[in-house]
Amino acid sequence: MKRSVFEDETPIAWTAMPRHAPVVGADGSEIGTAESVLGDQNEDIFHGLVVRRHDGRLVEVTAARVKKMTAHHVLTDLDPAEAAALTPYHRR
Repeated sequence: MKRSVFEDETPIAWTAMPRHAPVVGADGSEIGTAESVLGDQNEDIFHGLVVRRHDGRLVEVTAARVKKMTAHHVLTDLDPAEAAALTPYHRR
């Protein structure tokens, strides 16, 4: 049975995710780094992440695509093509 990426790392709450944590796809390839968390702390609702790509662009990863957060990584279920096509982030 194939081990999942970072399965030995302990999950953390979305409110504790460290800034600049590497964000990785389902295959373990790095998508970018977490710049900020999108959510409502008062209501404890996680909406997603703003991720800085290696080319400097900011993109949004929705909460539904985030599968695990640890003190060292954010694991998504994105394949390389989906990661390349992420929606640009625009502050609301």
